[in-house]
Amino acid sequence: MKHIRIFTILGTIFLLSGCSGIAKGVTEAILEQKPEDTRQCDITGPAFDGITKSVERHVLEGPNHTTKVLMVHGISKHLPGYSAPFQEKLARSLGLTSMEQDYKEIKLQSPYYRSKDGTHDELGSLRVYRHLSPSANLELLFYELTWSPITDPRKELIAFDDSVEHTHRRAQINKSLKGFLNNTVPDLLIYLGTKKEHIKTSVAQSMCWMFKGDWDVLEDGVSQFCDPEAGNMSNVIRDDDFFFVTHSLGSRITTDMVHFFSLNYTQDGSSSGSVKELNDAIREEEFTVFMLANQLPLLELAHEPPEVTGEIENYCVPGASHYEDRVMSKMNIVAFSDPNDILSYHVPARFSRDYIDSRICPVTVNVSINVAEVKDVFGVAEFADPLKAHQGYHEDERIIGIITEGVHRDGMAAVVAERCNWTETVK
Repeated sequence: MKHIRIFTILGTIFLLSGCSGIAKGVTEAILEQKPEDTRQCDITGPAFDGITKSVERHVLEGPNHTTKVLMVHGISKHLPGYSAPFQEKLARSLGLTSMEQDYKEIKLQSPYYRSKDGTHDELGSLRVYRHLSPSANLELLFYELTWSPITDPRKELIAFDDSVEHTHRRAQINKSLKGFLNNTVPDLLIYLGTKKEHIKTSVAQSMCWMFKGDWDVLEDGVSQFCDPEAGNMSNVIRDDDFFFVTHSLGSRITTDMVHFFSLNYTQDGSSSGSVKELNDAIREEEFTVFMLANQLPLLELAHEPPEVTGEIENYCVPGASHYEDRVMSKMNIVAFSDPNDILSYHVPARFSRDYIDSRICPVTVNVSINVAEVKDVFGVAEFADPLKAHQGYHEDERIIGIITEGVHRDGMAAVVAERCNWTETVK
């Protein structure tokens, strides 16, 4: 009987320890299990090329061809270097795993904006990074514009509202939302008000430096104005490829800058000979802008429509009546928006026709994509974090895949082919 009790005790201990191990294993498996990613991704529009095809041209054309990307941030305060996570993912996706050790930085200036004491008004800064393949046969120049210093001083008017004196009475979620609004909405108001021309000039100066030449031409640590009439930028424009990555308000700013260009530099006798050569070179070029969390329809409420709309066929089809009056060969607009982003909007084809200047020959692709996960709330409703839905674009691998490989029937990034649906549009 004694032996039976001992075996019973030992058996119980063994079973308990075994069950404990099994329970631990099951618990760990549950905790480590990743739910299936059901975030939707729907692409609507014609086929287009990504950055990869341009980078690979460097092998064929050598130093005479460089791929250049300008990033323009949106609402909220940004510090130089903000593009680092996106840059890293983009460069690795392109196979550019080497880079120049130091970036080059230019403090942007304009002789047209000076304070009463004669000093230049703040226009932000432009950092330039050089990414290379291990064998240095592929190259990408990445231009990061930081225009936040233009609006930061004005935002000090409401900075008191984020102090403990005022925030300690707010509920936690409301406190977070109010802080988000205080940091973002003022940029929209300032841009539509007193500093619009300053911010547009900041983008224009960044574009000018992109058109200047290759890495060796750029100086570091200078405060300088880029004069479009100095030097011969037309050859650079013809040789290089130019892409824009914009976020939020940055999409509107960049579009406004293009509209400004088309309005001011296509009139007879409005520019010097060197600028005319620059315009002639741009007229033959195709540009692509990837708009993350774009706000074009929202901010159009504060604008008059461009001078020329609804006439894309007259300006952009070879042999058409105004074909020689176009500003550029084509502007691919790839508009990304999360349906749960409260500050982003789809860009309908009719909007492009009626509210985007026909002279830039716009071709619009819409990407409706959940960057924020939609979660079930106790089986009662669904919820997606609106802050994540507005700010999470830069790190989404599907977006990186679309930007690098583009969208084609005969080839696109594997993650895009597997997790995105494409509806090709035709005229």
